[in-house]
Amino acid sequence: MTEVFTGFALAAQVQARTRSQVKALGRAPVCASLLDPGNAPAAAYLARQQAMAAEAGVEIRAIGWGADPAAQLAALAADPGIDAVMTLYPLPAGLTPERAAAIIGPAKDADGLHPLNAGAVLLGDPAARAPATAQASLLCAREILGDLRGAEIALVGASRLIGRPLAMLLADAGATVTLCHVATRDMAAHTRAADLIVTAAGVAGLIGRDHVAPGGRVLDLAIIRTARGLVGDADMAALLGHAALVSAVPDGVGPVTTACLIGNIVAAAPGR
Repeated sequence: MTEVFTGFALAAQVQARTRSQVKALGRAPVCASLLDPGNAPAAAYLARQQAMAAEAGVEIRAIGWGADPAAQLAALAADPGIDAVMTLYPLPAGLTPERAAAIIGPAKDADGLHPLNAGAVLLGDPAARAPATAQASLLCAREILGDLRGAEIALVGASRLIGRPLAMLLADAGATVTLCHVATRDMAAHTRAADLIVTAAGVAGLIGRDHVAPGGRVLDLAIIRTARGLVGDADMAALLGHAALVSAVPDGVGPVTTACLIGNIVAAAPGR
């Protein structure tokens, strides 16, 4: 029997902690979120973020991209009424995530992508503002395995947003991490030996039955839009009845990621 893991209960715990922080702050932190309002998936995702933020006492303001995105980001970074700034994909032409983070600056960087924030994660600073998905994945891994000291974790995907910071967080928690990527030879040899497979490659159906030992566990971070709806890296149909646990997409890590993002907004508020 395969357990389909969802993150709603864990997200509620993160939200409760955030509400306490907002109460202690004595005001509602404000985050500006820039997006293309004509992009329906981005707008729908932002609406879910706004609803969850409101539950925690946090305000997320939706702002459409203007003619000069860099100047727009700089103005928000300088605005004392804005505590944090984040950007939703796709970004405007010519604006990379790295450039956006550099303009926003480390203090208001809700996404945890500024080099100073990324560097703090690399150095193991417990107060570092890591990307929300990496934070959420660490929490989910602990929920699934318990104490991570000595755990063997195969991490599929070495992106700057998820794979690399998550590898650092897992290693700091005491796990032994094998970081797999597009050039990895015989990836199944690594994933089958793991106590937990964490996959964030963005390739539908990448992790199949041959990649998972009987009774293995898979934490799927990918969210891929297909004609049949949202899917992840894990081939759910192939793994049901074979794996002990596979996380739902998008309701596995997704709710926890949103809760951690709201926590990053509160962490950016002066006075915290």
